[in-house]
Amino acid sequence: MLEYNSSQNIRQQLWEELDRARSEHLEASRRFDLAVSECPTGLPIPDGALQMHQAGRDSRSALRGYMRALKRFTDFTLNGTVPEDLLPPAE
Repeated sequence: MLEYNSSQNIRQQLWEELDRARSEHLEASRRFDLAVSECPTGLPIPDGALQMHQAGRDSRSALRGYMRALKRFTDFTLNGTVPEDLLPPAE
């Protein structure tokens, strides 16, 4: 059985976080691309402009989440840096 803070457990948690963030980013990018493709003239209808703005905001937010998860995973994999939220509770 794995300890709460075992290296293997931490790596697995960070990998799952990275995978979720990647999926969220890909989905948000897909929604943004769809919003852009719905106005081929480059001049969106009024509701389309709001939809495109929201899709762009969501895509940027998802990208920031993906970059954060990638940094956490990379820092742990390369340097052994355990994110504070994954450290065991202090006794």
